[in-house]
Amino acid sequence: MESGFDNLCLNDRVYLYLRDQIIQNKLKPGTRIHYDDFTQKLGVSRTPLRDALNLLQQQGLVEVKPRSGSFVATPKVKDIEDIYDVRKPLECQAIRLAAKHIPKVRIQALLLEAEEAEKALKNGDVEPFFEADRHLHDTIITYSNNSRLISIMETLSSQIKWFGVLNTTNFDRPFQANEQHKEILKALEKGDIGAAVESMGRHIEEIKECIIADFS
Repeated sequence: MESGFDNLCLNDRVYLYLRDQIIQNKLKPGTRIHYDDFTQKLGVSRTPLRDALNLLQQQGLVEVKPRSGSFVATPKVKDIEDIYDVRKPLECQAIRLAAKHIPKVRIQALLLEAEEAEKALKNGDVEPFFEADRHLHDTIITYSNNSRLISIMETLSSQIKWFGVLNTTNFDRPFQANEQHKEILKALEKGDIGAAVESMGRHIEEIKECIIADFS
């Protein structure tokens, strides 16, 4: 296990490892999860592994098939529609609320991060885009200052991050998403909340349509 997880309990460490392997698409949809492979790799017994898989199943990242075993879930169109149909109005509302609180210097920092992500994408490196993407959405949600909205989004975060990574298997898509991020941020910087909300809604809808096309 990685040293960065040393301050976490064993169950959390196993859960976070498997969750990140799935979210980062290192364990691809449909992959069978062999208990023995992971107990040896992680140096743990079957119990924390089973507990982690149960939690990942509740989050929609793992599917348990009777008499077959545990598998990385394959996104279903209905699941994608359900999550993004909830995400879209919540993040649009987060924009309206965050605009009252978010400092301009924070918006400018996110814009700079998006610019750096674009440079990295041109060099074939997608990781800075993922980081910029997380920072943008998490910052807007946090600055909404609405505890209920934040809590609901936290319950969706694992699947949203996973779908976001799956959406970038076509390398044109991160460029498109990054441009939309810049549109959102520039509108916020100007104080044009309506344009920021419209850009966010269009951004989330396009992600939804792309992922549905991939898994239809």
